[in-house]
Amino acid sequence: MIAYSNELFGQVKEITEGVCYDSAFFRHAINIVLSQISIIAFDLDDTLWPCQPTIEHAEETLYLWLSDQYPRITDRYNREQILARRKQFMLDTHEYSVNLSLMRHEFLRFLAIEAKYDADSVDRDGFEVFFLARQQVTFYDDVLPSLERLKNRYRLGSISNGNASVELVGLSHLFEHALSASDMDIAKPDKRIFHRFAGNFQVAPEQVLYVGDHPLYDVVGPEQAGMPSIWINRENQSWPEDLPEPQYQISDLEQLEALLAEYW
Repeated sequence: MIAYSNELFGQVKEITEGVCYDSAFFRHAINIVLSQISIIAFDLDDTLWPCQPTIEHAEETLYLWLSDQYPRITDRYNREQILARRKQFMLDTHEYSVNLSLMRHEFLRFLAIEAKYDADSVDRDGFEVFFLARQQVTFYDDVLPSLERLKNRYRLGSISNGNASVELVGLSHLFEHALSASDMDIAKPDKRIFHRFAGNFQVAPEQVLYVGDHPLYDVVGPEQAGMPSIWINRENQSWPEDLPEPQYQISDLEQLEALLAEYW
């Protein structure tokens, strides 16, 4: 597969500005980009599985464990109160928005100290309870079949701001590299995380296609790093008016396969 330079990618993006996306000229320009793809990177939460029910299950599992093992904590907070306190705790330190596991560790220590328990024990055991429950995801129906087929033609990986484990959710046989914000203390949409991912594969960013659900983190972010992107919009959300329109929009990975099949 012939690689192309950052300069060429920049020219493609420049010449498509102001051109109707349905025009033959635009399609030809974008075809130049997609024909060079050798790697596909995926976001995880809300791209491969729904995030909210996953986190709610993990929060509930942790709360029940705390109630059984460290009841003074749950005597102080009911479910809604502990969730609200955790959200406020997260806002207190910017680093927590980049490293969610660190935030979980520190919040457990905070709860333990407040209730006069041993912080090390609550932190160590409580985080394991939450973390394992957090990996109990339910994939969207299209995900595993599509990834299996895409694996036959592309190298695959993931970039996530969350703390899901590719190994524990059962994707390690499909994903060659998995990068999280906590690995670098840098979160999407910072272009450095996309560059690091491409570097892990020893390719230029232009050879990686990024697929994700968040307009800023997963579409604008990779584009600004020189990495073409596709917006997966499973819930038929409206695109933010203050962001440039995505070049492609799909609703599931089967549509991604259909799009890429034009270049096989």
